[in-house]
Amino acid sequence: MELEKIFEIYAEKMTQVYLYQRSMQSLAKKELEWLRKFNESHNETSTGSSIPFSLNNMSFRRAVDGELVFFGQSRMSTEEKIVSIHVHKNKQYQWLLVEAYEEFEDCLEKLWAYLGCKNLDSWPLQDYGNVHLNELSGKNFKWFEEKASKKQGKPGSIISTLRNKFPKIKEIENNNKLEINLYLAIKLIEEIRHVIVHKGGVVGNKEDFIEKVLKNCGLFNSGKPQKEYENFIKGFFGDGDYENHIILLEIPTKTNLRLGMYVNLFELICGYMMSYIEVIKDILSEKESRL
Repeated sequence: MELEKIFEIYAEKMTQVYLYQRSMQSLAKKELEWLRKFNESHNETSTGSSIPFSLNNMSFRRAVDGELVFFGQSRMSTEEKIVSIHVHKNKQYQWLLVEAYEEFEDCLEKLWAYLGCKNLDSWPLQDYGNVHLNELSGKNFKWFEEKASKKQGKPGSIISTLRNKFPKIKEIENNNKLEINLYLAIKLIEEIRHVIVHKGGVVGNKEDFIEKVLKNCGLFNSGKPQKEYENFIKGFFGDGDYENHIILLEIPTKTNLRLGMYVNLFELICGYMMSYIEVIKDILSEKESRL
């Protein structure tokens, strides 16, 4: 498989992820607009609280006798429902990010397989498994891809080897038109994915989380990290009651123009992964004559 085809497959998968996110965004927007209009058309109660709007009962059927058992109830005002929609949309975005990260990992494995297939000396010996060196010349890309999928410590081990093998990757990580540390962005996404999958998108202690991310990419600087790195990570957290929650929603921009302008955090963070893949793909392409 050629490099451009690898990137094309990745781009197709990410296109679907982006479409899912935009569909969720559109549906939530319509529901929020309807709720706001509904709220405006009714007077609030004398206490100033919003009118009751939503009532849901939760139940299951008991296995022994088939009787219906009610175990929960939810009552929400229109304002509470609006908050619920934002929270639910953020949950959906979080799980789409998990899917996007899996596509990122798959593409990294393909790029690693490409490198091994083109240059048999590029992989550590343990990556080849129980195969004699004189047997490798007859192996096709699919074989290398299967081996790449079983690589220990992936995707971190793949990224680490590529960064050491091709110093230009590190150069672009630190100096790029995105004006961010791209390696920090990738390590942050890795940790965010872990928090979503294992902790419901909520960290126990935000400062500990920030420290872990910075240490993982060598930017903690003995407890004195650059403020811009800390602020970059904090930009994906909420505030108030949601200060420890990973937030991937749209953030309105500060502008006097009433154009509904915003920063799409979900597409922004997914774009970091796509940019990183493109960097690796282009560098491998530059070196292709030597592979």
